[in-house]
Amino acid sequence: MFQQRLRVGITLAATVMMGTLAAGAARADKTPAVDNVKGDLSVMVLGSSGPMAQPSGRASAGYLIFTDGKPRVLMDLGGGTFQRIAQSGANIGAVQDILLSHLHIDHASELPAVVKTIYFHSRFQNVYRTAPINIYGPDTNGYKIPNTDVNMFPSTSQLVNDFFGVPNGAFRYLHAFTKAGLGVLKVPAHDLSPTFNGATVNTIVSTSDGLVIKEIAVDHSEAPAVAYRIEYKGHSVVYSGDTHSTTDNMVKLAKNADLLIYDTSIMPNAPPPQSPFAKRHTVPSRIGQVATEANAKELVLSHFTPVTLPNITTIKQMIRSQGYTGKIDPAQDLEVYNVGYEDDQGQDQDHDEQ
Repeated sequence: MFQQRLRVGITLAATVMMGTLAAGAARADKTPAVDNVKGDLSVMVLGSSGPMAQPSGRASAGYLIFTDGKPRVLMDLGGGTFQRIAQSGANIGAVQDILLSHLHIDHASELPAVVKTIYFHSRFQNVYRTAPINIYGPDTNGYKIPNTDVNMFPSTSQLVNDFFGVPNGAFRYLHAFTKAGLGVLKVPAHDLSPTFNGATVNTIVSTSDGLVIKEIAVDHSEAPAVAYRIEYKGHSVVYSGDTHSTTDNMVKLAKNADLLIYDTSIMPNAPPPQSPFAKRHTVPSRIGQVATEANAKELVLSHFTPVTLPNITTIKQMIRSQGYTGKIDPAQDLEVYNVGYEDDQGQDQDHDEQ
């Protein structure tokens, strides 16, 4: 009886939500961001802000990858990315992989809400989802919370289990909830090595239709972190996550990339170089060195903070001073980059919007 009531409740909720979505679409004054997606490989910015709420209203880090115009991969899910997915007009019901660069709140906090949305969106496509949602992210690195014997960060598999595991996961109810009308909750987690010294590029996904996902560990101080590369039909997108860029790991990963999305959180002296925050992120000149050595065709600046957002012009000048000659674009939430799409009239232009 409980399962029957739950199934009816989910069906009614879905019906109401579909009506609300349709009404919202009819009222919308702007073209949904998903309508700007074209070509083989595209990236939609879900969040271009840093770890704190800012008057700009930008969401924290998050990106949605499309192949052949269809949502396929999510990279990071910081605060506000759930809302951006809703605003985008995209149906993420067929997303197969979620890539977490690291487990800071501004990169991973909306994972449970988005996983639930994937099942609802799948239902709207008349699919009872049984396919897994693979979640990739770093393993723990053994750093301890001061004066304790507790690891500062969990592994990705521990985080996923803490959210969804039975019997103790915080949101374990989703197993029963999805079976009642949406699908079977399957969220296998994959822990990636956080050891960045001497790290190599590793392939973690390779599909029959040509999607390839690669990763390499990067330096983000005590936080275990990885960067990702997406390849499809001869095109490539690289995402740094957050990193101090102390090694050449980003150069290895970003070689000849069509699009390189980079952590743009600090200036050379703001915060001071010896501050903890400065040791976790990349100064503009180093971004320029990496982009130049990697021969990246286009550089997208993202993860803006109150320190960097007012200084985009200066940041671009610092990057250019290192010899980088490709496009430089400051990301905006819901901006779409159609990688390698020759007829694209989209938003990937060299501009200084704030």
